[in-house]
Amino acid sequence: MNSLFRIAFVFGTVLSLTSAYRILSINVSPSRSHIIVQEALVKELARRGHHVTMVSPYPLQTPLDNYRHITVSIPDWRKGTMKNLMQDQSPWAMVKTFPEMNRLALEAANNSIHHPEVQRIIKEEKFDLLMVGLLADFLLGVSNWIGAPTVVVNPNVAMAIVNEMVGNPSPLATVPNAMRGMTSPMNFIGRMKNLFITSMEYAFGWYMKHTSEQYYNSNFPRGQFPSYDEVRRNVSLVLINQHFSKTSPRPYVQSMVEVGGLQVKQTADPLPEDLQKWTDEAEDGFILFSLGTNLLSSSIPKDKLDALINTFARLKQRVIWKWDTEHMPNKPANILLKKWLPQNDLLAHKNCRLFVMHGGLGGVAEAQFHGVPLLGMPFFGDQQANTLAVEKEGWAVIVQFSDLTEATFSTAVNEILTNSSYTERAKQLSNLYRDRPQSAMDTAVFWTEYVIRHKGAQHMRYPGVDLNFFQTQMLDVIAVIGVGLYVIIRVLCLTCKCICRRKQHKLKTK
Repeated sequence: MNSLFRIAFVFGTVLSLTSAYRILSINVSPSRSHIIVQEALVKELARRGHHVTMVSPYPLQTPLDNYRHITVSIPDWRKGTMKNLMQDQSPWAMVKTFPEMNRLALEAANNSIHHPEVQRIIKEEKFDLLMVGLLADFLLGVSNWIGAPTVVVNPNVAMAIVNEMVGNPSPLATVPNAMRGMTSPMNFIGRMKNLFITSMEYAFGWYMKHTSEQYYNSNFPRGQFPSYDEVRRNVSLVLINQHFSKTSPRPYVQSMVEVGGLQVKQTADPLPEDLQKWTDEAEDGFILFSLGTNLLSSSIPKDKLDALINTFARLKQRVIWKWDTEHMPNKPANILLKKWLPQNDLLAHKNCRLFVMHGGLGGVAEAQFHGVPLLGMPFFGDQQANTLAVEKEGWAVIVQFSDLTEATFSTAVNEILTNSSYTERAKQLSNLYRDRPQSAMDTAVFWTEYVIRHKGAQHMRYPGVDLNFFQTQMLDVIAVIGVGLYVIIRVLCLTCKCICRRKQHKLKTK
């Protein structure tokens, strides 16, 4: 019996070693929330025995077996770009800020692949897979150096710039643009708006690709490497951090897979001792306040900060606030300040009554998973759309930051705390969000391993990725058929005219 056990143990060990892959993961987005999703996946891959190298600006807090982290420094955009965005609430604020955000992302990505340690491992080690994020997609060119297939982890909904990588269709008549929070089905006006917003998205996408291609060409010269467009069209798999219960039904090709809530832990970790005590002793519950990883609460203008503080001071609930400095002016006793918060674990606590947030997709997913109602204060990007969607679903109230006063904020908070329908609706949608054949993490791990096992899984590649707009819409075929029919009709008409003229000529001669 012991000998059989030893044989089984050795066989299992050998099997695990032969199926362990080497994965290079790069994501240096200035937005921490973009990295969290990808980081969650590669950490799980390391726990399952694969050897992972993660390149990002955020140091590893807790050592993990099979997980090597290379930290690259990037400028902190929160005190400049993000602060200006918070204070400028005009409709064009995001448009004015976007070029600087894009530049920071590109420069950070370029610096990352020239980091000495990154250069060393690329030259000396073998990798089975390259995994990158959404921003600075010229990093896909690293696959040229390591000779491995690529997986893109998209932290948001599927946008045009991502759909193009795998040829995923997005019919304008039936798939609302995620940046406006519209739902399907759309009426005529809705489809008009969808066309306009999607056209704007394509313009932004063109700018991102144009600037990213310049960095690609400088690192991967033409003639020596495939072109930028070729590399983008050779992505093996795109993992989308969304779930169909949160968006309108839409088509997907095989190489695009939904893994909404990838960063959400199925079982919450124990809270730090001080937070555990604070939350457990909150007899009337507590409110979680966080503006995510990009926006600094200390940058909130004084009049709006006073409105928030004065409202919280009158509540019997406790408040846990993600705050980035040591002190808050006029802080009431029921507010606890923390520079970092285990957001998912706090939302999982039985005493959590409300989540006040900016509308980031990750936070919305965590709140829905744990059934906690939201008070949304959107600022930029998809935040407006995300909060509009959950408001329509009946488990959130929106207060536009430009309209934030003590009266508007107090009314919204009390509405959610005193009207149980918000919590009940959040619980219903939590059940819907959780009801899946397998977890988001298991799904992402399976398809990642699948791509490696099948050497890029070229059999999943959709032919439409190589076609342009005129070809995918059959406009070239329709044009040829139209020209052909026109020529045939013209020939028939001319023939008829000639025949008629000859008959007339014969009649005249008689």
